[in-house]
Amino acid sequence: MTDQEFLDAAARGDTETVQAALDAGQNADTADEHGNTALMMACARSQRDVCKALLAAGASTSHRNKFGLGPKDWIDWSDNDSGVRKLL
Repeated sequence: MTDQEFLDAAARGDTETVQAALDAGQNADTADEHGNTALMMACARSQRDVCKALLAAGASTSHRNKFGLGPKDWIDWSDNDSGVRKLL
């Protein structure tokens, strides 16, 4: 699985694919060229189960992208963030 496929799976809420990638050794803090991590992608789209899987795998809640935004900032872009916000 490519890093982009992992990030895309996190963004669309594909917990099974994300977990399989993590189990196969994918870094929970994999990021794109802007420094956006899978956790950020999942937070932005209220993908609670993916967030839980990434956090259990050690994803950083303090990582910042090149624009200075972290996972907690991405929650603000979500329409249904209450469950995700509680995780972070």
